Amino acid sequence: MNENNRVISGSLFILASIAVAFILNFSQPIMVPFVLALLLRILIDPIIDFQTINLRVHRFIAVFISICLIVLLFSIIVPFIVSSVATFLESADDYNQKVIILIEAVIIQLQQFEIDIDRETIRNTIAELPITNWAATILSNSANFISKFLLVVIITLFLLLGTPPKNTSDEWNDIIRLVKKYIFTKFLTSAFTGIAAGLIYWFLGLELAFIFGSLTFILNFIPVIGSVIAVLLPLPIAFLQYNDPTLVILIIILPTIIHQIVGNFVEPKIFGDSFGLHPITILLSLIFWGMIWGFIGVLLAAPLTAIIRISFERFETTKQIARLLEGKIHIKEG
Repeated sequence: MNENNRVISGSLFILASIAVAFILNFSQPIMVPFVLALLLRILIDPIIDFQTINLRVHRFIAVFISICLIVLLFSIIVPFIVSSVATFLESADDYNQKVIILIEAVIIQLQQFEIDIDRETIRNTIAELPITNWAATILSNSANFISKFLLVVIITLFLLLGTPPKNTSDEWNDIIRLVKKYIFTKFLTSAFTGIAAGLIYWFLGLELAFIFGSLTFILNFIPVIGSVIAVLLPLPIAFLQYNDPTLVILIIILPTIIHQIVGNFVEPKIFGDSFGLHPITILLSLIFWGMIWGFIGVLLAAPLTAIIRISFERFETTKQIARLLEGKIHIKEG
């Protein structure tokens, strides 16, 4: 009888999960800004708590100051990104010429093996690359991003202005505490990684250094894969910009060292075992959330799965699912 109940409960859980996945996919335009706003609210909460508890500031004023800080930070970052893109576009013709020179060298090598390639066609194709159209697309997407960001800020403001619940259970308080710790700490470690990588690129004179630093910050939220992509992204620009191979090697090695230190030493030291996810769980979560919400889902996969694991671990009925996500379901509890 007990075994039958487990089978029924497992089947219902699977059906409920499929139904939730369909609902999340269907409600993507609403849910994505709401989830981002919820995570932003969790990120801002420690700043508000510091103002209200330590500085004795009224909560309404603390919320207003925190939102202003976020908007100010965003308004500082955007001009740097626009400036980096403008600088890159000014050098677009030079990069085209360097690509042509590299391809010429490759063609010469291939001709030694009697491989015939139409050199003129390749040269014309590269020369006619629609870089201006790409820039227009980037700018239009940036405008769309800004409008969505403002929507997220507005939703966050309403979430923050809500009255904090009182007389909450110990389980709920424990979940909120751990989730706040995870989100805030992950943001800080990702920010440190992005700033450190950006400074390395800037010190080495790499163009688009600020953009690559920003992308490193964003991609650091994707476990393992994000760090690899962040390290490889600047390589095409580095190959075209530098004649000295030593600089290209430094562009690879120095950010890799930063990622290794943060990912293998700093984060495990801070997080401990409280937020552990099995590598297979991370991979499946990337696929699952990516299928539901696209690239934003991939970025949010690890934080959302970690939050689900934290929540499930606090209740006996779902504790085994949390252990499964952690990859410790086969280990006997001590």
